[in-house]
Amino acid sequence: MSLTTYCSYDEVRSALGVNDLELTDRVLALPVYEMGLLREVSRLSTALNAAFSSVAAKAPASRTLSEQTLYEAMRLFSVYTVAKQVGVSLPTFAPKDVSDGKASTSRFAGEPFKATLAAIDEYLAAYKADLKTAFDAFNGASSTSSTVTIGLVASARSYDPVTG
Repeated sequence: MSLTTYCSYDEVRSALGVNDLELTDRVLALPVYEMGLLREVSRLSTALNAAFSSVAAKAPASRTLSEQTLYEAMRLFSVYTVAKQVGVSLPTFAPKDVSDGKASTSRFAGEPFKATLAAIDEYLAAYKADLKTAFDAFNGASSTSSTVTIGLVASARSYDPVTG
């Protein structure tokens, strides 16, 4: 599989606010980004990727509501997971100025991208929770957590441990 199974390169660029000259398809096609995404997906559930693949193979018109919700949640999660991975090197590949004079390029020191990366983290956390909920609904499980009460009882000793 490739990264485009989960999201498009343009979607990742859009989340980062860069264009295809600053972040090329060739860079996004590197296997490291797909591996990182698949590791994050498997941390949520080892069955999640198989569930997504089966839903993605269906025609959109034949998907149930829970299948379509899972499909959309996985795509959104994928966009922001990859954007977070790529965002680490954002200051090095997004130029501040490009001049034609001596073909020079100056880059940001990283400060302008802190807000972008913080927003990506927020979206990623929200979409991760949405994906968990969608996967639970797809599996027929309730997305609410159940509480188990464990009772403890304290009792006094019937003998004195010092004197026996």
